[in-house]
Amino acid sequence: MTFIFAGIWLFLTAVFCLVDCLYVGSIWTTVLYGVFLGILAVCFALYEKMRRRRLLRDVQRALENSDPFAVDESEIAPIARQLRLKRSQEETRDRRVTESYRNLAALVSDIAHQCKTPLTAVSMYAEMLPPSAEAEAIGQQTEKLQFLLDALVKLSRCEGGLIEENVHPAMESVETLTAQALSAVVPAAEKKSIVFSAEIPEGLTALFDLRWTAEAVGTILDNGVKYAPENSKITVAAHRYETYVRLDILDEGPGIPEEELSEIWKRFYRGKTNRNPSGVGIGLTLCRMIVWAQGGWVCCQNREDIGCCFSIFLPAEQGRASK
Repeated sequence: MTFIFAGIWLFLTAVFCLVDCLYVGSIWTTVLYGVFLGILAVCFALYEKMRRRRLLRDVQRALENSDPFAVDESEIAPIARQLRLKRSQEETRDRRVTESYRNLAALVSDIAHQCKTPLTAVSMYAEMLPPSAEAEAIGQQTEKLQFLLDALVKLSRCEGGLIEENVHPAMESVETLTAQALSAVVPAAEKKSIVFSAEIPEGLTALFDLRWTAEAVGTILDNGVKYAPENSKITVAAHRYETYVRLDILDEGPGIPEEELSEIWKRFYRGKTNRNPSGVGIGLTLCRMIVWAQGGWVCCQNREDIGCCFSIFLPAEQGRASK
């Protein structure tokens, strides 16, 4: 189009020069020449504006998976083909990366699972040994290995996308969920003389995956046992609403600073106070991902009369889950 405009401009210039030679000093030739150039410039600007607008519209249609070959082949089709090819390459690369993450996460989980059996045996034999510095060292190193394996499994689940694929919510008993989660933290609680209190309405059910949700609730209970003082109490209470079931976990610990309540869900966040050296900051992130994958949500707040309260909201029935 630029060459066409330049050709017309040269033609008008030649005509102007010819007329000017025939009618020297005529002002009308200059006025007429200026009018023609102005009209030509306006037409060229309008055409370019319409062409660019059409080009952007067609490119947008191509990006939205519309048929890229239904437009003008001379201008749009080559760009559309390049865009589709680029998008296909990006999608293929993303699928390969995701599949690699999943395979790696599955491999890490399998290795960790296979290591648990010999670690449990080593721990049991260490407890059977006569009290000595060597037996105590074996027990400590076994606990460190168990901690590292658990952290590695949690991290692989966060990175590998295993949660969304393996969570299958169904109508389950909230009482069974609470009992299963509590059973995993009772030994650690007994060492600190912490007692548990459960206030679960009889027959209460909700929509969740029992195995995964028990792990999420167990993570919160484990944090409560770590941070709660000795001879304290941890309460688990459930409440039924119209669309959701709320599961509260309350401890008598020091609570969480207000400025950190929104930060504790971030990966590897340990807190400024760092009240407990154990943990790598993955548990609460995994907990939130598990609950979100089932259409629920989780939050935390401080209670003046008790301490810290974690609340998990789970869909009350089929069809209520909203991701």
